Amino acid sequence: MEDCQGRSEVSKTTFEEDPPSRIVSIRKAYLDALLAGNRKMALQVVRDAQGEGIPVLDLYVDVFQEAMYEVGRLWEANVITVADEHMATAITQYILSVLYQEMDVRNEPKGRAVITGIQGELHQIGANMVADVLESDGWNVRFLGTNVPADGVLEAVVDHKAELFGVSVTMFFHLPHVIELIRRLKEEVSDIRPRVILGGAAFRMLPGLPTELDGCDVAKDLREALQKSRSIACTAG
Repeated sequence: MEDCQGRSEVSKTTFEEDPPSRIVSIRKAYLDALLAGNRKMALQVVRDAQGEGIPVLDLYVDVFQEAMYEVGRLWEANVITVADEHMATAITQYILSVLYQEMDVRNEPKGRAVITGIQGELHQIGANMVADVLESDGWNVRFLGTNVPADGVLEAVVDHKAELFGVSVTMFFHLPHVIELIRRLKEEVSDIRPRVILGGAAFRMLPGLPTELDGCDVAKDLREALQKSRSIACTAG
């Protein structure tokens, strides 16, 4: 498999001008559209970027992800309201739904994956982006959304015979729910034993994993989630 021979990063854009500065410019324009509450403007920024040849995966990683991180920081600093944060999330969710229909899927099948948020968690955009990126990379993905009861999550893992199980958590106080879910996964789904990748803002704040989550991988962003998923696919293969 091609990725098992060393290619483990998301494709980078190639322009005559400096790619990083161009991406920053696009990200700023996209963020401005989010904060203005302008869906049409946000979509136009994305369409213009695509017209320049920027791959959808780069938009996910370097524009949407980073713009939403900035939205979160602005909300935490009381620069924007919770309504502004929800509006930005809704616009990005809309953009993702448009681009998902146009995503190319790699020809090399990677395996089966289940991606979910945790019970009680209302943020799902991060998990949504991970599900889209993995599916585009060749994984057969079942995206459960978020706030799914643990019984339903485990049933989906079994039904799909998942080799990869991804859990996204934004709020730190939901960590006990993750620990309980992984405990049940190890005890009740022991015949499948999917590899676990944990992600989201809650895990970016942790200096290390609790001992109850030993054996789980952590992805701090979309690019790292993709890298780790490819490593899992290579190991399984």
